[in-house]
Amino acid sequence: MPHFNDESLLDSYDQRPSTSNVSLSDSYTEDRPSDGSWSVSEFLKQTDSFFKTLGPFVIYGEISEIKNYNHIYFKLKDSTDGATLDCVMWQSYSHRLNFEPKSGDKVELSGNISLFTKNGQFKFIAHSMRKLGIGSIMEKLNELKRKLDSQGYFSRQKKTIPQFVNTVGIVTSADGRAVGDIIKTIEHRNPLINIIIYPSLVQGANAPQSLISALNLAIEHNKCDVIIIGRGGGSFEDLLAFFDEELVKAVADCPIPIISAVGHEADYAFTDFAADMRAATPTRAAEFVSSVLRSDLYYAVEQYVKRLTDAIYRIYDYESMNLDHLCSRLKNSSPELYVENISKQVDLLVNRMEGSCLDRLTDYERRLNTLKNRISVFEPLFYIEQEVSKVKNCMFRLNSALDRDLTLVSDRLNYENRLFSLNNLIDKRLGALNDRLKSLVNRANQSNTDDSLNNLNQNFIRTITKLSSLNPLYILNRGYSITFDENEHVVNTASLKKGDVITTMLCDGRVKSEVIDIQKKEKDSQ
Repeated sequence: MPHFNDESLLDSYDQRPSTSNVSLSDSYTEDRPSDGSWSVSEFLKQTDSFFKTLGPFVIYGEISEIKNYNHIYFKLKDSTDGATLDCVMWQSYSHRLNFEPKSGDKVELSGNISLFTKNGQFKFIAHSMRKLGIGSIMEKLNELKRKLDSQGYFSRQKKTIPQFVNTVGIVTSADGRAVGDIIKTIEHRNPLINIIIYPSLVQGANAPQSLISALNLAIEHNKCDVIIIGRGGGSFEDLLAFFDEELVKAVADCPIPIISAVGHEADYAFTDFAADMRAATPTRAAEFVSSVLRSDLYYAVEQYVKRLTDAIYRIYDYESMNLDHLCSRLKNSSPELYVENISKQVDLLVNRMEGSCLDRLTDYERRLNTLKNRISVFEPLFYIEQEVSKVKNCMFRLNSALDRDLTLVSDRLNYENRLFSLNNLIDKRLGALNDRLKSLVNRANQSNTDDSLNNLNQNFIRTITKLSSLNPLYILNRGYSITFDENEHVVNTASLKKGDVITTMLCDGRVKSEVIDIQKKEKDSQ
């Protein structure tokens, strides 16, 4: 525990304001504080400054009411009298922890005390934290488990426990209940199994090395079909020998199939993960190695006798069939059978020769028909038929061309008729306007209004000019032309190519021409 400085306490006591010289009347009559008094804020700041001069402290207790935000806020409780202390660990310290604190953990803290000036709350500022007791042991065991797992001792290929076991080796305490339970179970289920005990310590500081020595002795004897290593139930501290790193490696490297049976069904040890099989209890391990009962052995012997008898009869039948086969081969090797086989071969060759002759005759007939067909091509009638077919094809193409030309001419005539109709409509409109003008002139003469007549005359001239400018024929009279393709569509340079036939419409007729060259107008650069 830190040592307190008595002089600093006396100094801080002397700095407190004295009230011996302050009268009650003065305090009631004056509104200002007494000389030398402190405000609450000043008092808390002075107290906090004094607390910061103390420490650092090392305290221990049990975590309760923990809240983990960016910082960790929790209470540290004394298990003896229930006293609690508010604590906080800032993020700059909490990220160094190698475990996650939780309620119920027994921990040891190192830090300073501080007083929060806003609310006068007393807190312990923890700079470090470590687990105590079983929590520290579990932390080390978890680290060892990760190490052994990464080295492959837990994930190695497991050996198969043999079904028929003649000799079982037991590595455990010779005085414990586990060895008695194993022997009793095996002798009850199958007394024909031999049992060899390799005594060892199962708890305490020397237990791991004792277990390794007993296991190495069993491996050196090489008399066991399977080895059981374990012990009976106990506290967690009693089972720590089976978490030893060297013992786990020895179990994993054991060349004989090995079963780990440590504690009760709920208990686990690292040897359970390294062994070829884990048994919940030593009794369960004994039941597994004695899974083949005496009655099973008697039944197995009967089955082997039956299988042996069946095998003898099967071999006898096979040899009998082999003898019959040899007799049949001897019979088939007689001279009469040889002559008969030669006769069959001669008949087969004769049949093959006749078939070959027929195939050649068929081939000659096919070639003769092919030659006849080739000669028939050069006959006059064949040539006449070919020429007639060509003439018919030409007539068909000629009729198709005439139909296309007639369609084009009809479309052009329709277009000229539309132009003629438009011209007639314009003439009619001009006649109507003339009639209206005459009517207006007469009305003007009658009304003697020269100004109205002039206005109407000007409107008439403007209307005539506008209609004339809208007349397509008038535009053609000015030297312009319209160019169409074969489908009477107005063309541009993008839709034409060399060799196309185009029709140009002028004011006095049409001109058909062929495109020899195309010159496109270059676009103005932006």
